[in-house]
Parts: sequence; C-alpha cells; structure tokens
Amino acid sequence: MFKQDNALNVRKGWAVASLFRKAREYIQFRKFLKNGGLILISLMVSHYAMASGGDLLASQDSTVTSTFGHGSSLEKYFYYAEIFIALFLYVKARSPMVFLGLVLVIIFTRMGFSLAG
Repeated sequence: MFKQDNALNVRKGWAVASLFRKAREYIQFRKFLKNGGLILISLMVSHYAMASGGDLLASQDSTVTSTFGHGSSLEKYFYYAEIFIALFLYVKARSPMVFLGLVLVIIFTRMGFSLAG
C-alpha cells in the first residue's frame, strides 16, 4: 500500500484508483474527440464564396452617401443631439470645459461622416 501519493496517481494499487484513472482518461479522450470533431466538421463545410459579377451594392452608393455622408440629415441630427447633451451636461456640471468637449465631438463626428460618405 502506497502512502506518499494520492490514489489517482498510483500506478499499481487499489482497484478503485484504477477505475477513477480510467474514467478520467476516458473523459479526456472524449473531450479531445469532440473538439477535434467540431474542427473537422467546420473545415469540411467551409468553402470560398465566389462573387459572380462585380459589386452588387454599387447602385446603392448614392443612397449611402446621402444618408451617412457629409451634409446628410443624419449628420445634422447628430449635431443637434451633441449640442443638447452638451447643454444638459453644462447645467449639471457648471463647467465650461463641457463646451470644449462639444467642439471635439463635433470634429470627430465631421471626420467620421466624411469618411463614411
């Protein structure tokens, strides 16, 4: 009988320990098969998408530019919301630094809408 190690790490000894060790090895083997099986199935069903005739959204370019581009109505609504939020924050904080933040947010919004359009 071994006294210096736990029952699961003993190579020879109790029959119960060997049953636990076999069960642990079986569970680890099943996890390996399950993970490998998922990878194998995902590799089998994946394939390249082939585009068949140019840009399908080219006709929507003017719509996207007029909706999200510079000078669009959405940009105007963003500016109104930013001004409203800056006024609200100024009333709450009483700090003129809020208006500096407003200028920075408007600059970033203008850059973002110019990139989107």
